Amino acid sequence: MTSKRFTAILMMAAVAALAVPASSAKDVVIQSVWAPGPMVIDGVAQEWGDVTEPFVDKASGAKYAVKNDGRDLYIIMVLANDVSKSTIDYTGMKVYVTSGPKKAKDSGVLFLQKIMPTEEFIATFEKKGQALTDAQKAELRKKPNQPVFLEEPILPKGAAAPAVASEADRPTFRSAGKGQVTVYEFKVPLSRIARQQGAAEGGPIKVGFEWGGMNKEVRKDILAGRAASGSRASEGAAAMTANDQSGDSPREGADFNFNRDRRYMKHAFWIDVQLATR
Repeated sequence: MTSKRFTAILMMAAVAALAVPASSAKDVVIQSVWAPGPMVIDGVAQEWGDVTEPFVDKASGAKYAVKNDGRDLYIIMVLANDVSKSTIDYTGMKVYVTSGPKKAKDSGVLFLQKIMPTEEFIATFEKKGQALTDAQKAELRKKPNQPVFLEEPILPKGAAAPAVASEADRPTFRSAGKGQVTVYEFKVPLSRIARQQGAAEGGPIKVGFEWGGMNKEVRKDILAGRAASGSRASEGAAAMTANDQSGDSPREGADFNFNRDRRYMKHAFWIDVQLATR
């Protein structure tokens, strides 16, 4: 199934979800689908053709599905508009995983995409001992910047950072977008969950997602007029600038344009997952 076809199915699922009574999160256990082999994490949905009933988070509009093999948990998520994507480009996506009975935010991964100047990107590769051919460098230099995908562990307070894992054992994500639709693929090693309470194939886990909202980068870009378009955003930025210069607290108009604009919402939800068995 192509990524376009999968996205269409997800859209239809969203419409169907609005037409029937929604089950609360505590009533729904999502059955993961068994992945017969390691999946390619590239932001393309071609390996998800056997998922016929993707799930929808009605609050954020996120459409998603879950797979696993004996080694990794795989997640695909489709965000289809400015509201659902919110400010994910600034905040990244936090994916929490736990095998305990309670939701816990002390174990997971922050998946973050950054833009790096091409020359810095090439230098970073070479510092890691990963040689690039002249042809590869020439191809990269056709664009001034390159996307860089980062994965940072979320650990309990005071916990030591884990040893650097091999490429196969590391959390991974990629994204690919066309128009308003962006597809995200995530891989989280089950070993990160198994260290907690022995999660294994067929076992229950909880997975949490958190993204968007305000941070200093978003505020800075709003003031610079880069994070939003339209007269409302411009008015909000102007009001904020005036308040910053006067030292006064934000006025009601600025609060409406800035803090209540749904494009800057923070999104978060949890799911219960039953891991598949081979």
